[in-house]
This record gives sequence, structure tokens and C-alpha cells, in this order.
Amino acid sequence: MHIVVAASAALFALCFGAPALAAEDMSSMRVMRGMPNMGKGQWTINVLEGGGGMPQTASICFESLAQLTRGPGMSSRHPGAQQAECANRVIENTADRGVVETNCPDGAMRATITRDGAKAFVMQAERIGPGDPYSMKARYSYDGPCQAGGAAVTLDKDSEQCARWPA
Repeated sequence: MHIVVAASAALFALCFGAPALAAEDMSSMRVMRGMPNMGKGQWTINVLEGGGGMPQTASICFESLAQLTRGPGMSSRHPGAQQAECANRVIENTADRGVVETNCPDGAMRATITRDGAKAFVMQAERIGPGDPYSMKARYSYDGPCQAGGAAVTLDKDSEQCARWPA
């Protein structure tokens, strides 16, 4: 059983993906050829290293997440708004590995993407340049289409975050 935490969807969009790295940018990387579209479907994300208190495992429906981050009251820091303020630069684009730098007004990140099977990849994201250090490595696995009426974000009921959630 899982506990649904839809209110944290925007936070997951910023923390579990390379900030401002759009689904279109991901799908154009050679390492992603033949993979399901990163901006669609249900994905399981397992944090392998770092993450600064993020859940170690989460299931995310990217279509639902996109709807939530475009809703009323969302700040300009949601992924769609951040796209216009940030510039992506492809550093490496091979069948084995992709490296993208994202430069935004509030800092820069580098994402290194490696293939991990037919429907999975590993992304190492790290802050580069000035600012607080940040690094996270996560495995993204495609689970299939989102379930009708499903939540944007689902956490394991035994996660630290769910234990802190008021009953």
C-alpha cells in the first residue's frame, strides 16, 4: 500500500529531474533513443545517492504532475516557468552517455545520464559553480501509462516522509 502525496508534486519535479531539463531535451539525447518519453507515463524513481532528505523511492505520473504545476497559485519556480529563464547546453551526446548543463539565474546544474536497460536510466545531477553544493543520483524506471485517476506522486507507506505526514 502507498500513501499519496500530491501536494509535493512540484517539489518532485524540481528535485527528481535535472532542473529545467525539459522532456523534449531528454528525448533528443542519443542515450534516450528507444526509451519511453520522459514527460509521459508512470515512472519509479529510486534515489541511489544524495537527495537531501528526499524520499528514497517515489512513483510519479508525469502527466498529472504537469497539470499540477500549471495550476493556479503555482510559483514562477515550477518547471514550465523555469524553462524560459534557463539555458541548456549539451556537453556530451552519445549512445552510452549524455551530459547536459543547465544555467539559470539562480545557479547551474550538470546532469549526466546513462542507460540502465531498455526502460530505465540513471541520472547524476550536481550543482556546478557558486552556491550550496548539491548532488543526487537516481534511477528512473518506466512502469507504463499512468493509471486513470491516479495520483501525481506516490510514496511508499513506510517512507520517512509518510511517517511525518499527519494522520
